[in-house]
Amino acid sequence: MAVAIEAVPVKVAPRALTVGEVVSRIRAIIEGQFPSPIWIEGELSNCSYPSSGHIYFSLVDERATDRFGQRLVLPCAFYRGVNQQLKFRLIDGLKVLCLGQVTTYERQGQYQLRVLRVEPKGVGALQLAFEQLKKRLQAEGLFDEARKRAIPKTPERIGVITSASGSAIHDIVSKLRGWFHVVILPVKVQGEGASTEIASALDLANRLHAADVLIVGRGGGSIEDLWAFNEEVVARAIVRSKIPVISAVGHQDDWTIADYVADHRASTPTDAAKLLVHEQEAFAAQSQELTRQLLDGMQGYLDEQTDRLQTLSGQLRLLHPRNQLDRYVSRTQELQLQLTQSMQYALQHDEQHLQGLAGRLQALSPLAVLARGYSITLKLPSYHVVTDAAALRVGDELETLVSHGRIVSAVTRVQTQAESSTES
Repeated sequence: MAVAIEAVPVKVAPRALTVGEVVSRIRAIIEGQFPSPIWIEGELSNCSYPSSGHIYFSLVDERATDRFGQRLVLPCAFYRGVNQQLKFRLIDGLKVLCLGQVTTYERQGQYQLRVLRVEPKGVGALQLAFEQLKKRLQAEGLFDEARKRAIPKTPERIGVITSASGSAIHDIVSKLRGWFHVVILPVKVQGEGASTEIASALDLANRLHAADVLIVGRGGGSIEDLWAFNEEVVARAIVRSKIPVISAVGHQDDWTIADYVADHRASTPTDAAKLLVHEQEAFAAQSQELTRQLLDGMQGYLDEQTDRLQTLSGQLRLLHPRNQLDRYVSRTQELQLQLTQSMQYALQHDEQHLQGLAGRLQALSPLAVLARGYSITLKLPSYHVVTDAAALRVGDELETLVSHGRIVSAVTRVQTQAESSTES
């Protein structure tokens, strides 16, 4: 007997896709939707700067959320090969416009934006970069006036770091010529590599001690033209310079980072040269005035000392032994004359007095009596005047003085006054 066999259907397992196939399909779908780079607006978040030089961040849509209420986020990779031209720093919260290619990052199994360019929204990239660097350097104290050095009053050599072919070099040199020795260090002042050349020139000038003051600058231009002077490498070179630096970039209203960190800011290259020349002129005028005052003071001092010398010379002449001897001789002669006159006067006076006395004496003199006929008898040998006859004895010798001569006699008889009276 035949047995009927019922067919049993065999289940065939479906073909499984590999991870690579799935990722590849997803990439194809995504890249198919975004075949070329697109501009995307968003807010920066989770910015990171690893040592590789790449920049990673997320773009956040602050106005849209997912079904769970979370803000939508687009991971971004800004690779080192293309981020070197970025002028400002990416920081969280900054609103930007990113140009990039939407693609997938297979290893992580996620999509991302491979960034090609970033621009700040609402402000230019260069202006933002300027404000960021300015804020950072200011926080470091590099703008502080206490850090800056004074420009020497009497520099001999002025170093000029600028383009060799620009108008700035002509303006500067024409003003400085005749006042200083000018050392020119030619550099590019705009374009690729300009900031590096400027910084290198600053370092070279310091290594060689090439100048007493450095002028760093260029003529006017757009913010792009002046950008080399907004680079951090130039700012750092100015700060570490041992030689005082004058920044002279652009026109009156142009301010660069170099202006803020320099020891002195001039509004234009010409003004930088004028500043140094003005200082030199002021110093020269001050020197002339001080010289005049010194000469006047010296002349006054010399006049005073000349007068004093003449006074001392006169005193010295008076104190000289010869002058003193002359004075003594003169005084002696004067005293001698006074003495002679005094003696003559005394002699005259004495003579007159003597004549008076002689007259009186003559009047009282016995000789006058004798002249009238009287005589004086003297007893010899004693020559005593005989006034009493009783004092004589017969035989005594007598000398009788008469008016004209004398008589010597001997006593032959003595008669006293009593005896005379008796006889009478």
